[in-house]
Amino acid sequence: MLEIKKTAIALDEGELLELEGIVIDRNEKGALKFLKKAVYDKVSRSQQGKLKSHLDTSVNPVDGFVRENR
Repeated sequence: MLEIKKTAIALDEGELLELEGIVIDRNEKGALKFLKKAVYDKVSRSQQGKLKSHLDTSVNPVDGFVRENR
């Protein structure tokens, strides 16, 4: 799952040509493939190893709760 935040990606010349062709031809199947390859996969790779679950912490949440509720 992607982290929802602003992200920038770079498209090379070939990808820009492919995007232009998709728009000119109104190629819906090609558009979905392009989005998956040139956008989603790049964003996913850039976020790999950066996502953290709220459960991935070294702090014990029970300790904080106990201190606050004494």
